[in-house]
Amino acid sequence: MYTRVISMCLTVACFGTFATSAAAQIIPTGSPAADIALTTALADQRVFLTCTALDPPLHQQALDLWQQDVAAATAVLTDRGVPSAAIQAFTAAAKPDTLALPPDTPFVAVRDYCAAQENWSDRWSRRDFTELATALPKALP
Repeated sequence: MYTRVISMCLTVACFGTFATSAAAQIIPTGSPAADIALTTALADQRVFLTCTALDPPLHQQALDLWQQDVAAATAVLTDRGVPSAAIQAFTAAAKPDTLALPPDTPFVAVRDYCAAQENWSDRWSRRDFTELATALPKALP
């Protein structure tokens, strides 16, 4: 898992022109494992929300699943006493408009971004990504 996190971080750095402030908005929760889960989930969903954009039904599924996961994550964070500033920062970073590439991004740039994401469609199909509803309860005391 950590190899994938490092790989994603390097990929995001390589595509710095597409970077949003999503990762910078994360405020520590008090649990390094939870912080890694939140950051990884944001990176995963940035890929899925961007790369499913040309398939409306699949994109809607990605949006729906992500919004459900964000709601579940927010509930877990609140229940575990994570500071409200950290929760607010996460929910702001998790907004689909924040995660997606800007609407004026040239198609070729989106294509190249998605091509650089190792087997993203296979990962999506297998649900091989961080699901916060499952990861956060294990990561928070």
